[in-house]
This record gives sequence, structure tokens and C-alpha cells, in this order.
Amino acid sequence: MFRKQIEVQNTEITWEHDWVTVVQMKARRRRLDLMENWSLIASSSSTDPFAKCEEDLRNSDLKYYECVPKIENGDEPCYLLKEMHRAKDFRTYFLAILPVIFSVIALVLNIIYLVLHVIVFRAEKASYRKRALFLLSRSVSSVMALLLLYVVIIVWKAHGFHYGSVTIFILIGAMEFLSITGTYVALCLLLYTAITRPIIYKTRLRMRHCVIGVSLIWLFAVVASICFGLFGGTLFYPDSAPITCSFDHCQRPLAIVVTILLIITYSTVLCLYFFLIFRLRRGSMAFKAVERTASTSSQRLSLKAMNRLSMNVITFAIGNVPIVVVLVVAISNLRKLSSLGEGDKTPCKTFLNAKLFVQVEVLASCAAAIWLLAMIIDPIINVLSDPKLRNLLLTFVKKLRRKLMESEEETNEEGTNKEEEK
Repeated sequence: MFRKQIEVQNTEITWEHDWVTVVQMKARRRRLDLMENWSLIASSSSTDPFAKCEEDLRNSDLKYYECVPKIENGDEPCYLLKEMHRAKDFRTYFLAILPVIFSVIALVLNIIYLVLHVIVFRAEKASYRKRALFLLSRSVSSVMALLLLYVVIIVWKAHGFHYGSVTIFILIGAMEFLSITGTYVALCLLLYTAITRPIIYKTRLRMRHCVIGVSLIWLFAVVASICFGLFGGTLFYPDSAPITCSFDHCQRPLAIVVTILLIITYSTVLCLYFFLIFRLRRGSMAFKAVERTASTSSQRLSLKAMNRLSMNVITFAIGNVPIVVVLVVAISNLRKLSSLGEGDKTPCKTFLNAKLFVQVEVLASCAAAIWLLAMIIDPIINVLSDPKLRNLLLTFVKKLRRKLMESEEETNEEGTNKEEEK
């Protein structure tokens, strides 16, 4: 009976050719093809499960007809279809196109900032170099994270998400987060020492101490991020992971410990900075007194640097809030998220878990977008707030403009000379 209905509708399409547009005919033909295949899958039923969402059907949705009988929680097939399309759209635009655009802008700005900082670093005295070394370390961390992000995107587009790509993604985020966190903690302590103990800062604190501090920060960040990546990948792809990690005895405790550690390190930067500012304002050496009675120019410069650091700390706080939120949400849905990586990836698995995929795509998209925006804003703040970097950039811009004007004048002169010769 179902096939007869299809044949009748096919006949109607032929006779109604005069008043049905080509677009409508194509849509109806696609609809009938899907219905015919559905009749082969569920011959006992005469109801099309996607009849209420005909306009949402795509050419690639044919494979989801066989998944409809597997729905167990009472969800409507049309609802799952729409949710799955939402997840795919988020993945296409907000996890591929938008991050690439933001990352290109962030990479260019961070490279410009890194070059400017290297030039100023080589020309300045030791007192400036001590804190500049930590800023250089932060810039290198940002550039490395952005370059590794391209590796993840290439691997994802070539082979899809699997244990290896997820491991690299977690490694990038953890390394960038931990290295920048350590850098801000060191900068807070360094600038506080320069303001309150200028003699110790000049005489006892050497450049090699700062190099050792940066090296320790990177060593801790690399080792910790490798551990986070290797074990964190098992949370999403336990079957393909080379490390055996059961849910109750490994995955859940690991996720809780990692979340607590990252929240502690995130809070440490904010609490330490505001605690030191509070000490400067309310402590034995009042903040205004320091500004009024500072005996050396380096002490006043350190005080200004401490004030400028507040903008970086605020950017750090805003940029990493989504990471903390994603971790908390992931902990609450850990069992479901872990089930997505179990077994083979099939169309029915994607279709039946469409709601969960939407949550994952939205959280990952928001976290990536805000994280990259913070990496765009951070070098801009650093250049605009540092007079040395700002003046150097303006000098380069003026020289570049002058060269462009000179080349344009030379081109115009050559054109004029050729016309005169003719």
C-alpha cells in the first residue's frame, strides 16, 4: 500500500509539471526517495517518521531512517534531527571557520608583540629585562598554542576527532593555561618585590634567577599538560586510548582532580594579585606613599607596571572563565560524555545522542571563541599600555608609511617620464 501511494504521487508529479516549479519538484522527489527507502526499512509501518519536518530533511539524512526504531527515551525523530543539524552547524561555523579567523588575527598580533618586545628587551637595562623575560615567555606560549591549534584543526578535518586529536587539544589548552598562570604569579611577586624591596630587587635578584623561574614554569606546564592530555583523552575515547582507564576508578577521580587543580591555579592568580594590591594600599607602605616618595625611577616604573598588569589579569580572568565552566559542566555530564567515545562512531549513535552533541558543540564553541578573543585583546593591551612598545610601533608605522609614499612617488615619476618620452 505504501509503494502504491508513492507511485500515485509520482504520477501526480508528472501531470502537475505545468504548475509545479522545478525547485518544488526536486524537493518532492527527494521526499519520495526518502519515503521509499523508509518503506524498505520499516515495511510494516505506513507512517513517515519525518513527515512533520520535511523542510529540515537534507540529502545526507537518508541514513537516519534506520535509527528511528532505536529511539528509547520517547524523543521525537524530528526533534533529534533538528538538534543534530544544530550540532553540525555549530561544528562547521563556530569550531572551524570562526576559530580559524580569530586564530589568524591572534597569531599576527602576538607575533608583532613578540618582535617588538624582543627589540626593546635587547635595548633596555637589566631592571626592565627581568619582568620583560616573563612577558616574552607568555608571548611564546600564546604563539605556540595558536600554531598547535592549526595542527588540531588539520588533523580533525583529515581524520575526524579521535583520541590523538583530543589529546593534542587538551595538551594545548593545559600548557597555555598553566604557563600563563605561572607567568602572572611570577610577575605579581616580581613587581611587588621591585616596589616594596627595591634594593633586594636590584642587588640580589639577578637575571639568571628569572631565567630559572621561567624554565621551572615551562617544565611544570609541559609535564602537567602531557599528563592531562594523555589521561584526559581517555574521558572521551576510552576504547581507543592506549591507557586503560575505567570510569569509576580512573576517569571520574581524574576529572575531579584536574578540575579542582585548574580552579585553584585560576583563583591563585586573581587572589594573589588583589592581595598584593591590598597590601600596597593598606600595608605598612601605603600605596600613595610609594607613589609620592619613591626614590628611584625604577620603583615608580614598577608601580606603573603593577597597575598595567591589572588589565592583563582581568583579560586572563575573562578569557579563562569558559574553560572553568566547561570543566564543571563536563564533570556533571561525565558519564554521558564518556559514552560518546565508547564503541564505533555510527550515524545512529550521532542521531540518538543529538542533544548531548549540541551541548558539547555549544560549550566548545563558546570556550574557543572567548579564549581566542582574550589572546587577541592581550597583546593590544600590552602594546598600548607600555610606552616603549607603543613608541616603537609608531616608529615602524611611520617608516612604513614613508616608504610606501616614496615608492608611490617613484612609480608616478616613472609613469610621467614614460609619457614625456612618448
